[in-house]
Amino acid sequence: MNNTNRVFGTVVILNLLWAPVNLMIGLAKGNGFSAMGIGCVRWVSLSCLLTLLLRFLGFRRFSNYQAMSRADWLRCLTIGILMFGPAHLLYYASIGLTSEVEGSVLLSTTPLWIAIISFFLLKGEHMTTKRWVAIFLSFVGAYIVAVGFKFPDMLGHSKGNLMFGAGVLIECWMGVLAAKISRRTSGVSVLVGQMWGGTIAFLLAAFVLRGPLPFMVPTFSIAAYMPMFYLIFISGIITFTIWYRIVETSPLTLLSVVIGIQPPVAALLNWLVYHTAPTTNSIIGATIIFAALLIGFIGERSSLDTSSDSMTEPLLAK
Repeated sequence: MNNTNRVFGTVVILNLLWAPVNLMIGLAKGNGFSAMGIGCVRWVSLSCLLTLLLRFLGFRRFSNYQAMSRADWLRCLTIGILMFGPAHLLYYASIGLTSEVEGSVLLSTTPLWIAIISFFLLKGEHMTTKRWVAIFLSFVGAYIVAVGFKFPDMLGHSKGNLMFGAGVLIECWMGVLAAKISRRTSGVSVLVGQMWGGTIAFLLAAFVLRGPLPFMVPTFSIAAYMPMFYLIFISGIITFTIWYRIVETSPLTLLSVVIGIQPPVAALLNWLVYHTAPTTNSIIGATIIFAALLIGFIGERSSLDTSSDSMTEPLLAK
């Protein structure tokens, strides 16, 4: 199996593991967690666990850990405080205000935003016509899964949609800035800095917004905390570590195409959990997304063009 196929397969698996995130957040809320409680428990746990794992040589080798400069560490911490934490706070707070359909529509715009931002900020992200076509088809397929062949009715949940949409856009900017630092240091070192920044952001928000967004967690039990275990270990430590490792050497504009598989997988999960059968729109949209993946990856290189010495330019000018 060549490197492109390995990267493609790995990124598909990561997105399959990410697909249940909104479902798990909803289940955690149903078990007694507030939005603030989910964020604080998840990010404090992720920060502590990842910092602990980096003390083990085996994990450091697996994650390709490299120590970063103090300036880069402060940049990552700042990105975490200003972007990582706020983006996820907006996601958690919007659950219940925006519908699954509307959230899927907003999430499906992620590849387009990442492609546009990466094109201008990341070196080595040379967009081809085929990649633009794949991104467009991925968006169309995700839209059909979420809405069908009509305009979405988003008026009734405007507050939730604005919050969720703002979270998507902030996370796209964050991902591109993080990738830029990762490519001169290592992804996992960037990740741990961002996670601690996200932790600080949630703890500050819990103090400042304790009225409108109360901090609530249920009494510990396996059943009550099972969604949180998934959010911390599966769609947390495992997925983030591997994703940040891949982003070090692979084009972000190529990897983002695969995000389109999340809406059909989410629809399948809703069928399994809530017994809502997949619709014709889901099947058609999933087929278009599969075509987009084939167009996006067949014949593409999964490694960056590093011929330009500008890859080593600092993220922020002093």
